[in-house]
Amino acid sequence: MMCQQCLERPASVHLTQIINDEKKEIHLCEQCARKHKELTFDNGFTFASPFSIHNFLAGFLGNGFGYHIQPQERSTMPGCDFCNMTYEQFARSGKLGCGHCYDVFGSTLEPVFKKMHGNTYHHGKLPQRAGGKIKAQREIKGLKLQLNKAVHNEEYERAAQLRDKIRELEAQLKEDI
Repeated sequence: MMCQQCLERPASVHLTQIINDEKKEIHLCEQCARKHKELTFDNGFTFASPFSIHNFLAGFLGNGFGYHIQPQERSTMPGCDFCNMTYEQFARSGKLGCGHCYDVFGSTLEPVFKKMHGNTYHHGKLPQRAGGKIKAQREIKGLKLQLNKAVHNEEYERAAQLRDKIRELEAQLKEDI
């Protein structure tokens, strides 16, 4: 696909806007994208060249999208003990250093993920053949969490119901194998 503005170079930046059920698509090359007003936000965030998802995420974290942490809060935010990543490094690059960073920066990441994806948990898609088994396993896992919570809260009747439901689902899984 060629750039819609210069018609000379291949488009590498694709912007889709949906406003009031009206879809507008723009396909630009890198040079034209840098000049395009819709790719520059009022808060100074611009798409860097070459565009990367890390730069995009970094823009969400530190440039006026409602998730910016005040300087005094940054100094008290712990860094990752495993890879030594600090919040400032993360906000600048948009990249986490390791899997442990999700736990350390979780309170900061959660609203960003919720805003970007509409949820903080990835449900994914299931293949139709194995979907029933996987759904049952997920349901058992959720029921076990509810069971532990019920026992902790001393709700023994509810815990017994959950235990019976778990046993029933586990028996169905064994039959299907």
